This record gives sequence, structure tokens and C-alpha cells, in this order.
Amino acid sequence: MFFSYTASVVLVSLALYGLWCFLKDLWDWYLAPHIFRPPGVTFLILVKNAEQEIEYLLRYLIRELETADIDADAVVVDCGSTDLTLAIIERLTAEAETVTVLPLPASAKPVAEALPLCRGQVVHVLDLVSRLRGEDFLVAVCALLRSAGRTSAARNWRAGG
Repeated sequence: MFFSYTASVVLVSLALYGLWCFLKDLWDWYLAPHIFRPPGVTFLILVKNAEQEIEYLLRYLIRELETADIDADAVVVDCGSTDLTLAIIERLTAEAETVTVLPLPASAKPVAEALPLCRGQVVHVLDLVSRLRGEDFLVAVCALLRSAGRTSAARNWRAGG
């Protein structure tokens, strides 16, 4: 015999483990995305008077949406800005298909007005007017896109099992 019994057991175990890893990678790469398709995501972003940081934030958002593994888009609502925020948003969204802009007066209800423009089944509201800072926005977009792209095996609740 070429190998000892112990070496043969270790080699067979490693071969079986390698086969299992290959089949799992094949499942994750090819089969699972076709079976478990995650729902589409829309980011509803409220902004007002953010001309200093809006270009950087929107360029980051557009780049993340284009490279996302899921169907994702964004609706940017300008809540009555008095500076150049709306002009910057319109210039950036003119070249991006995944981002829609909605200018509203300050007295309007932005979520109620913009919700019909959202195409995704899941809508994330990111309020840059009074809740989020720019760096928090970057972290939130990255984390939400990463968590939305993960597939999970959910039980079929209609079939009872």
C-alpha cells in the first residue's frame, strides 16, 4: 500500500470536504440566486440645503446602486432647499437611470408625495434633513444594500410549512 491507513483516511476526508466546498460554492454562485430572489429595494432620501455634501453622497449612492447584486433604485426628494442643492441633484441624476429626483416645497409631506415613485418592494427612508449626517448616510447605504443582497431560505408561510 502506498499510504498508511491514517494518511488514507485524512486524504479521503480532505477530498470529501473539498467536494462539499465545491458544491456549496456552486449552489451559492449559480443555483441559489435563481431560487431565492430578494425583493427590490428603493432608497427614499430626503435632503434640504446640503449643497456642500450632496454631490459626494449622490455619487457614492449611484456607484453603489449600479454595482448592487439586487434590483435597487433611489428617489431623492428636495424638501424646499434655498441653496444650490436642487441644481446639483438634477445635474447628477440626469446621467443616472437608477435615481429619480422630486422637488417639493418645504410645506409638503415628502414621504407621502414620493412613495408612488418608489419601484422597489422594500423602501428605506433616509432623512438627511434632520436625522442622518453625511457619514452615517454612507454607512447606512452600504449596510442596507449588503443586507438586502443576502439570500435566505424562508419558510413558505402560505403552505403552512
